[in-house]
Amino acid sequence: MGTSMRVIDWGEFISGERAGETMPLAITIGVFDGVHIGHRTLISRIRAADSCVPTVVTFRQNPMKTVDPARPSVDILNLTEKLAFLEALGVELTVLIDFSQEFSKINGRDFIDLLLGRHPVKLIALGENFRCGCGLDIGVREIGDLARSQGVETWIAPSVMDDGQLVSSSRIRRALAAGRVAEAERLLGRIENGRDKSGP
Repeated sequence: MGTSMRVIDWGEFISGERAGETMPLAITIGVFDGVHIGHRTLISRIRAADSCVPTVVTFRQNPMKTVDPARPSVDILNLTEKLAFLEALGVELTVLIDFSQEFSKINGRDFIDLLLGRHPVKLIALGENFRCGCGLDIGVREIGDLARSQGVETWIAPSVMDDGQLVSSSRIRRALAAGRVAEAERLLGRIENGRDKSGP
């Protein structure tokens, strides 16, 4: 990769300041815990966008720790590890959200307006089950409508399946908890044909 990934916080992003950046953004959004093979489909798409800065909008910690603090949750990767994987996969800009109780009250339309309204954005890539906003009030259909109204292309990733089941961070956590390390490594894309493909 030619340049180091830039990491900024949400406040800096929505301030509209992008010193040294002139190209539009290609954005994907999510927790990206584990940066598994499903996540990599989204990252590949934003990297393929012509003359764009591949940009990931993610969280310093899993939002569920704020939304449902009593629910046990173990991260697959810590923040440092996650950022290292994103950089190794060619992401050039990562925006970190501190998901607070205050942030959790933002409705989905306002969040997307902030996301798309502060910088030129050419593409937003989302998983087909992606939802956001207070109470997860909007999904990919509504986001697509909002994006089109601002001249932004939306790309919806098909579900990535493995052994007839959806690849997800939750599934990887269950596999690790049950000691199915080989399954978890396969879903994370770390092992292929017996070779380590972990990246960073």
